[in-house]
Amino acid sequence: MFDEPTAAMDVQNETEVIERLSRDIDGRTLVIVTHRTSLLKLVDRVIVLDRGKVVADGSKSILNTGQSGMSGAGT
Repeated sequence: MFDEPTAAMDVQNETEVIERLSRDIDGRTLVIVTHRTSLLKLVDRVIVLDRGKVVADGSKSILNTGQSGMSGAGT
């Protein structure tokens, strides 16, 4: 489980962490808590919480459909 793993990183270090995780997570379950959309490339499923309640659950495409309340956030 990673809680805001790149929050204090510059873009270069964040990119390196994402690339390394991308290589190392194949076949594994990874839980990421983040506000950064750059980490979405690592995930297959997104669960959006609002005030502690699940407001959306599905593929990252839900971020672009408006179903999550975060339209435009997906990459």
